[in-house]
Amino acid sequence: MSAVTRGPSFGHVLKTGLYSDLTLSCSGREFSVHRVVVCSQSEVLAAAIRGPFQEAKTGTIVITQYDADTVEKMVEFLYTGDYGSPLHEAQETNDASVAGSTASDDDLLQHVYLNSIADYYGIKALAELSKAKLQQASENASTEAALLDAAKEALGRTGDTTLHAMLAEATAKNIRQYLDTDQLAELVGNFGIKIIRNIIAAEDTMRSNITHLLFELEVERARHKGAEARSAQIVENINNCMKTLEERKECRNQSCRADFNCYIEQRGQAFEPLFVLRCAECRCRH
Repeated sequence: MSAVTRGPSFGHVLKTGLYSDLTLSCSGREFSVHRVVVCSQSEVLAAAIRGPFQEAKTGTIVITQYDADTVEKMVEFLYTGDYGSPLHEAQETNDASVAGSTASDDDLLQHVYLNSIADYYGIKALAELSKAKLQQASENASTEAALLDAAKEALGRTGDTTLHAMLAEATAKNIRQYLDTDQLAELVGNFGIKIIRNIIAAEDTMRSNITHLLFELEVERARHKGAEARSAQIVENINNCMKTLEERKECRNQSCRADFNCYIEQRGQAFEPLFVLRCAECRCRH
């Protein structure tokens, strides 16, 4: 994934709340913000206070579609260009491994919520950052349910199709371990599960066939290598016979007085013959 472009940093202004001129209200919590910071990054929020709406009159935007923690993280991003993990409980857990896995699993949902609110309010930089964080968190998910729960939330909450594609890819990497989970059945339905099982069965058959073909290929390579070695030996054997024929003018059998006529005799097995030079008269081997 390409580098994420983050927003400007006004963290010090957020902490003090000085000169705030806009309030975001959610589930009984209020966030004092500055229009120049918020509206410059969200055209949707800007439009709410620009037009003839209640928000423009009261200076308060009521957010009902998301929980206060998600709004808080959105505001944090608008002022700092980043947002952190809200999992204070996980950090206070004595068991570090449990804390780590819990943080990673809950982070998945947090990033989905942040992507959803970014999509809703048109905050592109937050959408990109939440996707980058979600991808990293998905690689550390400790249970099958965590990733599938995040995928279910994403499909229901955000219209960011690139996020959907990323979660689909992450799920596909470990699809076999998800097959028997209720979460996957809820996502794709029983018919979808049947399709996936058939695809996996076809893949297994293909892998088995490939393994068998690779084995046969190795056997044929070994046979070919053996045939090449035998051919080379035969050629060398015949060449030695021809060399002997050129060098010798008479039979090495001293009692043989005939003209040195000879022939090549084939011995050994049919698949691995051995050739020797013999005198045509006395059959002496040369």
